[in-house]
Amino acid sequence: MRTLEEYVAMIPTAPPDDIERYLDALGRKPFAVTSYRCISRDDAEFRLDCEDFRADLRPSAAIRPAALWCSECESWYLAEYVPAYGVPCSPNLTYQNNSGVQVVNVEQDAIDKKRNGETMVCPLCGAQTQLRNVQELRYGRAAQDFIVVPTVAENCLILTQWCIERHIYEGHRHTERNAINAFVVDGRRIIKLAHYQYNAMAGSWRNLGTWVQRAKPVDDIGCPKMYAANLPDLGGTGAENAKLWEYMEQSNAAKTFYPVAYLRLYFKHPNVENLVTAGLGNLVGDGINGEMEHRYYTGLAPQTAAPKLEWVDWKEKRPAQMLGMTKQELRTWREYGLGVDCLRTWQELDTLPCGVSFHDLCAAMKAIGAYDTRRILREKLPMMRTLNYIEHQEQDLTQLEDYWRMAAVAGCDLNQDAVRWPKDLRTAHDRMSETIQYERVSGKCQQAFAAMTARCAGLTWEHDGICIRPAETPLELIREGSTLHHCVGRYSDAHARGRIILFVRHTRRPERSWYTLNIDVTSKREIQLHGYGNEFAHGKKLKIPRRVREFVDLWEREVLAKWQLPPEKAAPKKKSRFAATASVA
Repeated sequence: MRTLEEYVAMIPTAPPDDIERYLDALGRKPFAVTSYRCISRDDAEFRLDCEDFRADLRPSAAIRPAALWCSECESWYLAEYVPAYGVPCSPNLTYQNNSGVQVVNVEQDAIDKKRNGETMVCPLCGAQTQLRNVQELRYGRAAQDFIVVPTVAENCLILTQWCIERHIYEGHRHTERNAINAFVVDGRRIIKLAHYQYNAMAGSWRNLGTWVQRAKPVDDIGCPKMYAANLPDLGGTGAENAKLWEYMEQSNAAKTFYPVAYLRLYFKHPNVENLVTAGLGNLVGDGINGEMEHRYYTGLAPQTAAPKLEWVDWKEKRPAQMLGMTKQELRTWREYGLGVDCLRTWQELDTLPCGVSFHDLCAAMKAIGAYDTRRILREKLPMMRTLNYIEHQEQDLTQLEDYWRMAAVAGCDLNQDAVRWPKDLRTAHDRMSETIQYERVSGKCQQAFAAMTARCAGLTWEHDGICIRPAETPLELIREGSTLHHCVGRYSDAHARGRIILFVRHTRRPERSWYTLNIDVTSKREIQLHGYGNEFAHGKKLKIPRRVREFVDLWEREVLAKWQLPPEKAAPKKKSRFAATASVA
């Protein structure tokens, strides 16, 4: 057994020279910054005479010049300063400067005004940078990237985890390269050495001063970035026949590469390399990833044991038999590239349903996932017909099952193909939803709704191509909410009680939903005005058009303010039974 000093001597003292270019090729986050500060005119003239300053790139005679420094080309230049507006500091003393600069856009031959925090192009080197005020760089800016570099020394595989930390200050930048952890694979033993310890409370790494051997080699380099530009030959090491690099190639794309966990699994079950040889490294990686994520999430067990992968029959040697398949089924499975959840779905089946082939099952799981496939099998639905139908309709299984549920509640005959498989699923689903909601509105509410609409008929108005009118029936509210994707369909009771709903629409297209207005007729107060999705659609917060807002404001001044709610008509009194008897007498 080797000593700690012997293991430490195997660890490289520096990462490869091209490691930063390799990280850039992997797509690491850009970190370029252009710093700026406001300077005096005299300082600007002095700086122009300095050798380290470039030519004056100001587009005009600057009222207030600014000195800029690009971290990519590490060059200074001058530009026109744009003063800040508003309050420069927030209440929590966090500096939020919104000043900026005006620089020359060399590519477009124009002048660009850029504010603090915006992306700009350096006019000297053409790099994409982020504009930052110098006061935000007083303590510098830092970015960390972690990558594992494999090496071989003295028949041992060493996996060294490096932290590449970039620092940017005004006028200079530098990079630190520190070895954090190292795993040494000595035969069938895995030894963990640590030079830094992560402090979760502080969110930083603490230097231990020297390499320390951990009693429990916890795997904390799961799914790493691996330096694969010059992979070492594993001949003579304990991982010689583990097919480690083949596993990395097959699982890297899915980010399920766990080298230490895989080697632990290999030392316990050497036949795992048969799965990798058969091109199933992505399946192995998916299984390892699931167990690692469970451990990280629950914290129930340290990452010191080998993954179990209970869905593999470790007593078998051939890949197909290890997964409970035939050779043909294994070829089909590898063709679709399915994961562990799909495999468990297949293994839970005693037999395939009638008329469903293994190819059909794989196609279904590839298209809609293992969960929805299990739902189809559980409900004994025609698999391929269901799959082709939802694919043609561009909907999902949840939409179809929701439609069936509502159709059953409405008393529709689902044995008819035209009802069970409508030509337009989305439209049929929306109409069935409207029907269900309308049926839930009581007859008494419908009468009160109609009475309130009749009392508010005087609020109907038209101006400049826009019209407004009260909702006439609860069904109109339901369809309005379905079309505009908001919750007005549930406002029938509120409308009947005086918090009425009005439709704002184009005069030329009064039947088309546009905007919905909610008014309290008692206080003549606007409650809310909303359009499609409550002005939130396609991931963006939208604004109500000025034309609509001005129309509603004018209607409130010209119509609502002068209007009075008519009194409610008294219900006809029932004649007394005694009065009727007396009149007969």
